Amino acid sequence: MGVVIHQHISLYSFVVGVLWFNMFILLGILMRRLKFPIKFSATPLLLMLVLSILRMLIVIELPGVKVILSETLYPAIVNLTRVEIVSFRLFGLPITLANTFICVWIIGAVFLITRHIRNHNSRRPFINWLGRSTRDEYAESLLADLIGSDKHFYVFRSSCFSTPLATAFKPYIILPEIEFTPNELRVILLHEWKHIQDKDHLVGIIIDVICLVFWWNPMVYILRRNFHFAQELKCDRYSITNKKDFHHFLNGFQLVHNYQKQRADSSLNSEGAYAFISDDDESIDRLKVLALRGYSRKARILTNLCYSIVISALFIASYMFTVLPAFWESPDVSVIAEDLAEDYLETGGTLRVEENFAVDNGDGTFSIYKEGQFMWDVNEDNELLFFLPIRERE
Repeated sequence: MGVVIHQHISLYSFVVGVLWFNMFILLGILMRRLKFPIKFSATPLLLMLVLSILRMLIVIELPGVKVILSETLYPAIVNLTRVEIVSFRLFGLPITLANTFICVWIIGAVFLITRHIRNHNSRRPFINWLGRSTRDEYAESLLADLIGSDKHFYVFRSSCFSTPLATAFKPYIILPEIEFTPNELRVILLHEWKHIQDKDHLVGIIIDVICLVFWWNPMVYILRRNFHFAQELKCDRYSITNKKDFHHFLNGFQLVHNYQKQRADSSLNSEGAYAFISDDDESIDRLKVLALRGYSRKARILTNLCYSIVISALFIASYMFTVLPAFWESPDVSVIAEDLAEDYLETGGTLRVEENFAVDNGDGTFSIYKEGQFMWDVNEDNELLFFLPIRERE
């Protein structure tokens, strides 16, 4: 009789995944506020944000996971979500808080995604700008000398925009009608090219989708803001290699900021592109972080590597345990499974296959065997299946 490894996904694994996601976002906020972990690179912050997304989306409970049993609070919460609000059923499902939340979640996500697609199609900020723009061949030659003449891109000047930006789906860099010095222009062009090179717009689409799907979690909006900050900081670092570059960047930044204030009511929306300046508070934070210097390049790399290792270790550790209530229910029997859970913990996360297992009946139900004896049948969503290896019926 063969053994099938069972990687369980349940309401509890999802809840734990969301909790870890929120914890990672809070740690990202702390990293941004303290500034010392990202003094010289956005890598640790970007890694933290990427892993926070993975932790929320990948919520499987692996074999060998340590189970933390909650005997009072968690079972009380679970019981509350399972209480039927009204007596009748909708499409055969009881109307409980849990089912109501899932229904509202799906309806809200579909509505927001539909509205986002409709707004995106109706709002085309770049339709008319080509007719009022000119190619900046000097800027193109300057950037080509910096990154290589074989790279495909175009640089335009347009009075429609008040800040330099890189378009999302075409390698276009658009500059406002500002007279930059060659050094200021060089730094700005490198910043925008980094957005194009790294395809930051694709990451932006992923973040937008996550925000639309998990619209009920306020942390996803903080995620989007911090991700944008980290991307801008990454591009800033790429364009600044020394103290002189920082001064050129600062001068160009100030020119754009002043120009934005003058044209606040007349310039086009930069949706669909990465703008050089988009938020005053974020811009101030970027300048503060960029101004912090003091370590050599080797020390910066070592520091970022250490932080990245710690963050990765925390991500791996988050899968080492899960929290479950100390009871489970089946359609036929209410089970206090503390003895089963104790056996599970004592054996380091595995039960003895020859004595305790579940057999797949092939119809959505499983037969539970304890110490080799048949106990009862349960549905496929029963939490007892988390503890047991699943065998195929011969």
